[in-house]
Amino acid sequence: MKALDIFAYPAATACLILATCAHAESRPFDSILKRFHMLSSESQSPLAPIDAIMPGADEQVSTGVIISDVIGKTQTIAIFSGLTRDIDSVSNRLDDASQNATVLAPENTVMRNLKRKPWEDPEDYSAFGKGAYEGAAGEDRAHRNLRRFVESHIVPASPWKEGEKVKTLSGSEVWWESNDGKKKIQPSDVEVVSIADKVSNGESTTAPRKPTIAMAELKLESEDLLICVTCGTQFDVPYDQGLKSCRLCDDPRQYVPLGGQKWTSLAREKGKFENKFQQDEHDERIWFITTEAKASPGPKTAAASLKPDASRLGIGERGILLQTPHGNILWDLIAWLDQGTIDFINSKGGLKGIVISHPHFYTTHLEWAKQFNCPVYTSKADEEWLNRKDSDGLRMLIEGTTEIILGVTAIQCGGHFDGSLVLHWDKKLFLADTFMSVPSGIYHKDRPPGTTSYSFMWSYPNMIPLPPSKVHGIWKAIKPFEFTATYGGFPGQNIVREHLKSVVLESMKIFVQGAGHENAEILEESL
Repeated sequence: MKALDIFAYPAATACLILATCAHAESRPFDSILKRFHMLSSESQSPLAPIDAIMPGADEQVSTGVIISDVIGKTQTIAIFSGLTRDIDSVSNRLDDASQNATVLAPENTVMRNLKRKPWEDPEDYSAFGKGAYEGAAGEDRAHRNLRRFVESHIVPASPWKEGEKVKTLSGSEVWWESNDGKKKIQPSDVEVVSIADKVSNGESTTAPRKPTIAMAELKLESEDLLICVTCGTQFDVPYDQGLKSCRLCDDPRQYVPLGGQKWTSLAREKGKFENKFQQDEHDERIWFITTEAKASPGPKTAAASLKPDASRLGIGERGILLQTPHGNILWDLIAWLDQGTIDFINSKGGLKGIVISHPHFYTTHLEWAKQFNCPVYTSKADEEWLNRKDSDGLRMLIEGTTEIILGVTAIQCGGHFDGSLVLHWDKKLFLADTFMSVPSGIYHKDRPPGTTSYSFMWSYPNMIPLPPSKVHGIWKAIKPFEFTATYGGFPGQNIVREHLKSVVLESMKIFVQGAGHENAEILEESL
């Protein structure tokens, strides 16, 4: 592991602590391992960002505070800050009020997604094999590598002027530049997105103030790409370039809202939305992820309901996290992705894969797959509706019935789209809107004959029904699978009851008969 490993990270992952700033005894390596893995799996609560980047030498600082006082309180860099306390050369410096330093602190997400652990070096494995870090000699090697990793993130200067070349504690030369409003650490072009704090032990001419802590904002590679406000689809087109229209919303299954086509990007929506996480009341292994506006848009009029909804980004669907014994699967997606969502999912064990039911929910799927380093499964039959190039090879096109991981199966049903999928796991069927639960199906006690629980539409917003042959196709696809619960694509669409499979078939028959198709083949079906 070389000293410049810090600059192997994706752009915009450096959080700075500028200060006069680390004494702690070296920990046993097994203790370091245990704490590293504990922090790597914890959910880190986000802290409010501030805008200050690279403050000047004359700016006010927090008095009576040294780096070791604040670095451990900055939750978004908790993993790296834990390592600084394990390396004497670093912890001593950060504790020493007479020595200035700038800490280039990688965010928790970056630390979790390292291709190898901070103490690992491929050359060690080549020379010593799989046991490179076993025994006393192995632990010594690991300590040396870890020290080099942490020291490569410590710049012994603060204030640090633009263009000033300084060697890190590990000996690598770095400097920073400002271009187009962005601050980047060179020579490897790592963008700095925020300052965690500027502190000092010196006297101040003003009254002491409480240190201000800020998180390093998550910066996504695709955050400047175009997103349709109405459906949430992301395109391989920069926001400032634009498109005339969204081809998903121009399709007869969707709609263009009153006021015409509207565009945004993840960058433009920062601070406006947050994702919420709700555990299923029937099964604690299931979590629903939805997006809400941070500020209420106020009451709507009937006309306003046809306008782009400022309280949501996209259609308003939910993602569903399934915690299975063989790894976590995320079923369907929302467009909004933030650090809190990444931390939440990582705290539950990360993702083995993402499965998306149909093109209306493709949204920002490549960014999700990249952040969680997992494949994303979509239907090959709907390939024409993909709108971004998969440069990282994360997208997997599937057909028919596909086992994603043990016990979790994607089933191509067609209908709404030719490739529309449902997902089956542990006697549960996740529907999206391949077919949809309806209000009369939620409360089912003592309901009269002919009461339907599900609807089967080609277009839900425009209320265009599926023909009987397509409804029959859905039944033939799901008939081999048993289920006692269905989960729709939107909040409030959960149905749990015995004999639910027969309820689905009954609803199909009610649906086609209600449209006047008395001779439809589906009417001859039975369990």
